[in-house]
Amino acid sequence: MLFTACKGLRAHFSTVSKKAKMELTIRTPYQTLVQNYDAFSRVICKTTEAIAIIQNRTPPAMHILPPGPLRVKFATDSKELSGDYMHAGGWLFVHADNTCEINLMDIFERKEIKADQVDRLEVKDSETLAGKYTSKMRKHTSKTFLKKLV
Repeated sequence: MLFTACKGLRAHFSTVSKKAKMELTIRTPYQTLVQNYDAFSRVICKTTEAIAIIQNRTPPAMHILPPGPLRVKFATDSKELSGDYMHAGGWLFVHADNTCEINLMDIFERKEIKADQVDRLEVKDSETLAGKYTSKMRKHTSKTFLKKLV
């Protein structure tokens, strides 16, 4: 009896419908850069383990992204999306239905970052625990940005 119940659950669990082309969503708490976007060929980013290249039919996975570069190779040229970004850390999820979701703390166009102003970041709320953490993350992010930009 228990075996037949588990067998029925297994059949329902494995029937996830996959999309023909991978869809990409990149978001921060403040904005959504792209939502369910399928006109890209790959995403290249640094994880805590290695460099990750995410493309169509990538197996499901979850990665932690330390601050650094994020490159999206778009299939079509776009004036509003460059594909060359720097981010302040986040998480990357590749789902079983052939979708990729990237949640970042913050993201910037690489050409908009001025290397001489990165180390001048100030946190005004440094007395609270969240402010102390934000200050620590900004210092780490600025060091990473300076290494990558220079």
